[in-house]
Amino acid sequence: MRGRIILAAIFLAAFILLFRLALLAGEFDAIVTAAQFEAARENHTTLRAFLHRMPKGGDLHTHLSGAIYAERFIAWAVQEDSCVNLENVILAKPQCDRTGTRPISDAMRDQKLYDRLVNALSMRDFLPTPTVPTGHDEFFAVFDRFGAVSGSRLAEMTVDQLRLYDAENVQYVEFMVSSWCPNDREKFVRAIATASDDASKLAALEASGLTECVAAKRNDLAAALDKISAALACDAANTQAGCGVAFRYIVQVYRDNTPDEVFVQTATAAALIRSEPRLVGLNLVGPEDYLMARRDYTRHMEIIRFLAKDVPVALHAGELWLGLVPPADLTFHIRQAVEIAGGRRIGHGVTLAFERDAQGLLAQMRARPAVVEINLTSNDLILGVRGKDHPFPVYVAAGVPVVLSSDDAGVSRIDLTNEYFRAARDYGLGYPELKAIARNSLTYSFLDDTQKRDQLERFERRCAEFERSVASRQSPLSKAVALIKAAVTAP
Repeated sequence: MRGRIILAAIFLAAFILLFRLALLAGEFDAIVTAAQFEAARENHTTLRAFLHRMPKGGDLHTHLSGAIYAERFIAWAVQEDSCVNLENVILAKPQCDRTGTRPISDAMRDQKLYDRLVNALSMRDFLPTPTVPTGHDEFFAVFDRFGAVSGSRLAEMTVDQLRLYDAENVQYVEFMVSSWCPNDREKFVRAIATASDDASKLAALEASGLTECVAAKRNDLAAALDKISAALACDAANTQAGCGVAFRYIVQVYRDNTPDEVFVQTATAAALIRSEPRLVGLNLVGPEDYLMARRDYTRHMEIIRFLAKDVPVALHAGELWLGLVPPADLTFHIRQAVEIAGGRRIGHGVTLAFERDAQGLLAQMRARPAVVEINLTSNDLILGVRGKDHPFPVYVAAGVPVVLSSDDAGVSRIDLTNEYFRAARDYGLGYPELKAIARNSLTYSFLDDTQKRDQLERFERRCAEFERSVASRQSPLSKAVALIKAAVTAP
């Protein structure tokens, strides 16, 4: 009797195993690929190579000017006969006769000057000094140094990045860019200064020429898009470098300004987004710890709620840490970005541990959903937050959708693959988890439903091709072992 029970148990186990094998047969290539990913973990070289080849969907949090490598800015500055102030290493338009300046072209013959420029225009080889004591200060100071070149290079910067993303197996990107009317800034701010409420402010702004400002910026964008198309010269099959990457822009609003200035920028951004399909959302950017950004944070959220009810909103929130600001400032920024401003995506979200009722906030973010754009390298460089201090695994465990993004790849000297590498190395994520995160970057993009469906279908095709390629390189024995192991460990 006992023998029959044992035999029956063996047959049942075999049946269950065969049943699971049959169920998993349709996922054969994905299972083998996941097994190869685990094998690649043993060596960072093979892990990095695997992740570079892997389809990574999109990059939803990248500042276009911050994505450009210093070497590219130097080359453009040489073309423009620009100069550099040797004291603060700020690029400037031709004024090379001034004391303490040199033509940028000198750097092409002077390796020490070239290296100094690269270091100043990025975080490469950063060492604290009395004037720039932290990575936070250096990171944000870099943008002013290349601003004279980046401000007029929207098309060139876009083309540069599309080609890099294409080579990295990324198919979609949303670039954050500035797009408003600085020449009208004072006029617009004066126009709304005496208005008693937000509706009156908006009416005063519209009466002062907001429509004309938006029309002018649309014309500028159209010219840039024509220039991008000409530079890429894409054919029907999109075989040229950069042509395999779809892109849109997110309009930046700079937060370290007075409430009225933030109102003007936000109103301009929202009007642009409504009128131009290539502009798909707005974002509040700039150091969250600066005085006006802290003091007026709640007011900024209210401005966005009023002006951007009908446009997609992604917000930098919780890009802070203990010691950088008073403790009270750590307790509400993420929540207000979600609850007041209606942010669909939250950039960084590092201060989760300090938020009031963090568990309740996580539940709300999961239910809405409010997606978190995880920027592992920039959080390390700017805030010193890494490893177990970072809330990334907490968001994942709570079921809050997350995406991996590069933030400012040129300033940080990284690429998007690096962020997937850090997620795998530091947090133990496997291939299925990373693939799901890559899919999230399309699911939670600001594309319309039809465009999103097309991109998701394209992603699934690319993943199938990638997995088929990985599986085809494995021996029959290793494939069988991977399948049996998956069947045995399946829940």
